[in-house]
Amino acid sequence: MVLYLYVAVFLTRIGFGSITILFPLYLQAPSYIIGLILALYPMSEAGSALPIGRLADRFSRKRLHIIGMMMITILTAAIGFTRNLLDVSILHALMGISAATAAVTSLTLLGDATKLTNRGKSMGGFDLANLGGYGLGFGVGGLLVNVYADNLSYAFWVTAGVFLFAGLMAAKFLVEPVRVWELKQPKIRQRRIGSKIRPVIPVWIAQTIILGMYFLLPKAFRESNIALNRETLIFLGVLGGLFALGAVVFGHISDKVGRTRIMILGAFGELGFLVLFGWSITRPEGFIKYELFLWPMFFLASSVAPTILAYIGDISGKAKRGSANALYSIVLSIGLAIGNIIGGFAADLGIQAIFYAGAGILFPSIIATSTLLRRR
Repeated sequence: MVLYLYVAVFLTRIGFGSITILFPLYLQAPSYIIGLILALYPMSEAGSALPIGRLADRFSRKRLHIIGMMMITILTAAIGFTRNLLDVSILHALMGISAATAAVTSLTLLGDATKLTNRGKSMGGFDLANLGGYGLGFGVGGLLVNVYADNLSYAFWVTAGVFLFAGLMAAKFLVEPVRVWELKQPKIRQRRIGSKIRPVIPVWIAQTIILGMYFLLPKAFRESNIALNRETLIFLGVLGGLFALGAVVFGHISDKVGRTRIMILGAFGELGFLVLFGWSITRPEGFIKYELFLWPMFFLASSVAPTILAYIGDISGKAKRGSANALYSIVLSIGLAIGNIIGGFAADLGIQAIFYAGAGILFPSIIATSTLLRRR
């Protein structure tokens, strides 16, 4: 079942990454209108995540997940039948709700199916599937744009087929590690989780903001006239490989030595990467010269997301796991939105400003989280 959850998240994020590429070309509207329509998705995801998380604690996790996948399938296919801006806006906003349903239940089921001794490693796999799906989705979207250049409706229907396949897999392979009716028994202790989640919020929100800023990097690279030669491509490829490996490796290490220690270590690694890359990217010798420093720092940075997700799974307990994991969609949506805005302004100042802005956001968040953890 854990393997299915990885596949489901991977396929779902391929679909959403693809749609991100398709939307601006599919809609006949000014850029600011398209931007507003795109913003409806994370806004509705953030707004609906907490109610969905509470529902996951009171209703079948599996059934709710399947409902979310079927909603995604129907809504994506429906967009292919209309280019009316109002209709598309409503459909895209509803997609945000369905995305929250799929994401929250996926994390809740993964938390239910794992233990303290292996949850970090499992969350590393989840984070890898999540980000890898988005990355591949951008490429799939570009491919669909070329294949169905004359009729982009087909591209949305193909994407809906991907969602449908993931939903059918859910119906066949998902099980309920925790029966919701069991959580209502008097013997189940309801944990207070607010005070335990609060310390990790600063680093968590900073991480998602930086991720949102990274969406502006392709544009910033192009405007900076940085050549994508063989050495640069190898450097970026190694970065991606180390990040994928690190998500699983550090998740596993956190199972042994503790979540917050690895999270703080990873945050400092990311801070070092942002500062050094921002400084070296405009140097005459280029950032490639510093690869032996940048690679280990980025490797450490990969530990932040899986350790936070595992930490939330640890402290929430069975009875409130859905509500706690709703924070994933809320923080991710808010962080990406803020990051896109800040990244847009920073990109106008040059690619270096994106990395310095990220470091300026991350450093105080590390101090805040470290302070709150010591006071706990």
